[in-house]
Amino acid sequence: MDFLHRHKRLFLAFGITFCLIAIIVTVTGVAPTSFLGRAFGYVVTPLQRGASSATSWVGGRFAVLARSGQMLEENEALREENARLRAENDRLHRLDEESIHLHNMFNMYQRYPQLPLEGARIIGQNPNNWETSFLINKGSNQGILPHMIVLGEEGGVLGRIGQVGPNHAQVISIRDHRFGAAVRSTRTEDVGVVRGDLELGLDGLMRMNYMEQAARFMQGDEIVTSAHGAFFPPGLSIGTVLSVHASPEGLTQYAIIQPTASLDRVDFVLIVMQLFVDAPDDDAFDD
Repeated sequence: MDFLHRHKRLFLAFGITFCLIAIIVTVTGVAPTSFLGRAFGYVVTPLQRGASSATSWVGGRFAVLARSGQMLEENEALREENARLRAENDRLHRLDEESIHLHNMFNMYQRYPQLPLEGARIIGQNPNNWETSFLINKGSNQGILPHMIVLGEEGGVLGRIGQVGPNHAQVISIRDHRFGAAVRSTRTEDVGVVRGDLELGLDGLMRMNYMEQAARFMQGDEIVTSAHGAFFPPGLSIGTVLSVHASPEGLTQYAIIQPTASLDRVDFVLIVMQLFVDAPDDDAFDD
């Protein structure tokens, strides 16, 4: 230790000289041909390789980090664009639905030009059985009265107004046992009465009763409301005959009817804003 301490300046000078030579060789790649140069080559070459490998590794890591940051930015931009496209698609879908509703209403005005029609949306349903009744978003404040007729967008009778609140109303559907209408065949003018049937309603069908034995109903006949029935104007489409059967006692017939209006996925209805008889106002309820 005393020797090193006494000659530390010499060792320091030697170290500095060695480092300078190593730097020159590393930068220029030129090594002296002497024995000392070859000795330095044995030392410097591994250092060069190590430095090059370290530089490549560090550079690769920085490249990966830079690429990762770029990918995160791109992913965020793609998520924002995807969200924007979804919102735009939803908006276009709503506009498309509104366009369909308006088109159907226009067709209905042309089909029934004599009827004052008002559109409404379905906002709720009977929790026990959706097929029997549902709620719409208009009530007495919008001029809705009990016993007004409700039509589907297909042009067929969907039901009638039951209870009415200030801003909503109940619709008793054609599948409810409380629903009934006098009807006739457009082909033969034979008459009958359609009523809701809970069992048939599960299959989306209705029953027509009180058909005379001599009536000439047949499959495919169009059934519309009759002028002899209460609450209904004549000529509203009810449905078509699927099948005709003799009653058990053999004195009358009955038929199975496929309604024109469908309750499947319905969310928009048309109300006939007119009463055709003086109906008792006994179906009101409060919000």
